[in-house]
Amino acid sequence: MCVGYGLIFVDRFGITNLFPQIAKAMHLNDAQLGETMSAVALGWGFGALIFAYVSDVIGKKKPLLITVVLIFSLSTFVSGIATSFVAFLLARVLLGAAEGPAIPLLQSTVLAESSEGRRGLNTGLPVATSSLFNAIAPILLVWIATTWNWRYALFVITLPGLILAALLAKFMREPKTMAVGVEAGRDARIRWADVRVVLRNRNVWLSMVIAVFFVGGCIATLSTFLPLYLVQVGGLKQTTAASIVSFYGAMSVVGNILLPGLSDKIGRKKAFLIASFCSSLSPIPFLLFVHHIPALLITCVILCLGQGIASMCMFVIPGESVPPRFAATAQALPNFVGEVIGGTVGSIVAGALGDHFGLRAAMIFALVIISMTFVFGLAYKETHPRLKQGSLASAPVEGTV
Repeated sequence: MCVGYGLIFVDRFGITNLFPQIAKAMHLNDAQLGETMSAVALGWGFGALIFAYVSDVIGKKKPLLITVVLIFSLSTFVSGIATSFVAFLLARVLLGAAEGPAIPLLQSTVLAESSEGRRGLNTGLPVATSSLFNAIAPILLVWIATTWNWRYALFVITLPGLILAALLAKFMREPKTMAVGVEAGRDARIRWADVRVVLRNRNVWLSMVIAVFFVGGCIATLSTFLPLYLVQVGGLKQTTAASIVSFYGAMSVVGNILLPGLSDKIGRKKAFLIASFCSSLSPIPFLLFVHHIPALLITCVILCLGQGIASMCMFVIPGESVPPRFAATAQALPNFVGEVIGGTVGSIVAGALGDHFGLRAAMIFALVIISMTFVFGLAYKETHPRLKQGSLASAPVEGTV
């Protein structure tokens, strides 16, 4: 599951390190580059909602997961052979449509296989792996692109996904909760009336709103335009920019392990607020210290801890807020709303700001909207199974309001 999560984000964001070459080769401006990432987000959101729901209905995750891994891997290959902007855009839509359902399928599997005392940490580990892969990918991809061609870089990252699909086919088992439901003879299908239980849950709605600001700021803006920003605004060589992005990814590994793990001790809400506060400040080092690399790296060490927000608002909190059989759907909803609204609008707006006012404006835009994750996080209700017991004794069960 960790390797799968890592490859998903390499296929999605690794290409941003190649934007300087792609823009030159295909004659694209900042707005068009943003549109390619918006295309991924649009496909991602709809794919996450539809296919994660299908997995809940049929009660099997393994066949769907293998299928989507094969599709997003081949979509990366198609991106590498595209010769026009339209073909490139369509390949990225297909990639997003396959990667979207893969995330809730992976994380709901991890959640189902984890004990109560390790849910936060275990759910954070795949996210941390994606940060680790994203720390390695920029250096590798830029080296391949500068040595040969940016297309060869995309061809290379296609191969691990094909290998992963074969490993999943041989070694993956269905999550325990799915098997228990079948053995007990219960109807594993989800009725539309049951979906209302998910949609009435307060934490699920909050996670959907927070996801819009998180995806729009951290993913659609900061992660998308950071390599280009370092080259164009910072005046750095592409190899130096790739090293900084790799360092940022390495620090994100720490955040995605430390903060979710901390939530197992102090509670989901407190850990989320710490992470979202740090995440809100994460664009500041790049705005203030882009010409002072040592200061930039030192501040990144602290502020990159905020990347732990991802596993909390997308998976742990919504997944624990509903009955276990609805976990994949509850996790897919923030992915859907976050990607379709935040991912699509964020990249387009950031790209337009970059063309008209320079990429510093895009970084300021990220700073403003990421701060909203902290504001809405204040309204979360605690979901940690142990820590919420006291409140359940004196409060009505949530799910009806």
